[in-house]
Formats: sequence, C-alpha cells, structure tokens
Amino acid sequence: MQKDINTVEIKKQIEDNSFKRYVLSVVSWQESLVIENLRERVNKQWLVEDVLDYICPMINETSMKKWEKVIKQKKLYPWYVFIKSKMNDKIWYIVRNTPWVRLIVGAETRPVPLTDQEYTSMMEQILKSQERSELIIPYKKGDVVLLKTWDFKWMKWIIRDVDSEKWTVIVNIEMLWRLTPVVVDVDKIELLN
Repeated sequence: MQKDINTVEIKKQIEDNSFKRYVLSVVSWQESLVIENLRERVNKQWLVEDVLDYICPMINETSMKKWEKVIKQKKLYPWYVFIKSKMNDKIWYIVRNTPWVRLIVGAETRPVPLTDQEYTSMMEQILKSQERSELIIPYKKGDVVLLKTWDFKWMKWIIRDVDSEKWTVIVNIEMLWRLTPVVVDVDKIELLN
C-alpha cells in the first residue's frame, strides 16, 4: 500500500501539461547525438506534439589564423541540451533513458524548468554573438613573436601584455640600450614557431 502511494506521489510531481523548457545534462561531446536520439525516440512513441524543440545553443567565435578571420561555432553550454516539452511520466522515462543523457536538471524526481528570464537571457547571448562575434587573439603574455613592420622587421620580441578589446599587444623593444614598451596591432606580428 505504501509503495502505491509513493508511485502516485512521484507521478504527480512530474505531471505538467504546459510546455516548458527543461535542461538535460548529457555526456560531453554527445549533445548532437542526444538530440538525434531524442527525436527518434519521441517519433517512435508518437509524442511529437508533446516535445516541440531541442537545442544545443551555439555562439560564433572569431579568431585570426594566418591573418584571416575564421568564425567557428562554439557551444554556449557544453554538456547540456535544452528541450521544450510537456512533462509526464512517459516523457520523463523516454528522456531519462536516452543514451548519453545523465539527468534532467531539477530535484531528484521532479524536473525543474527554466524560467522565461533564463531562457530569454540565453537567447540574447546567442543573438549578440551572431551580430558581433568575439575576437580571440591567438597570442598570450610571454609568447615570442616577430614584428613584421618598421625598422624592427623580423626581430624577435616577447609579448608583455595583450589588449583583446583594442586588438593590440604590448612588446618590449630595445631602443637606446633599454627596453621600451610599444603597442603593436595584432596583424603586424607573427608567432615564432
């Protein structure tokens, strides 16, 4: 009798017939495979109207390689997949038993959906990255570089500081027998291999 009461109580906890966004914790680098498997399982169980959307949010990241701008897609939240669905024991069971899904984020037996504010914030971050990709400077403090301009062309210098907002680096150049910091644009230096 006690077992039946617990089962009914758990079922009540996960029953929600409104569409909400849930977060799934998944095995790393398997996000796309989880989405593919979930779609297939939902289709086979005739639950397409109960699970509307699957996303693994991606942002654009821009870097310079061989003096060319390269835009790559990067996972905003690695190891997580977001779904928009109703929640009941059948959907909960299908999601929880999909390969590479570790858990539905929430309490032990009750998934906790994202708030509208959390979802809006995530989508704004994605939109901002598409409008203005983050520039990543491929250099760091301490790297040995060659200057490709001025009278110091092809001389070796050590990066003292990196300013990613202005896309410049500061190198120490020897002038009049002492080291002088000079600001140089990133496209005017080359990493020494």
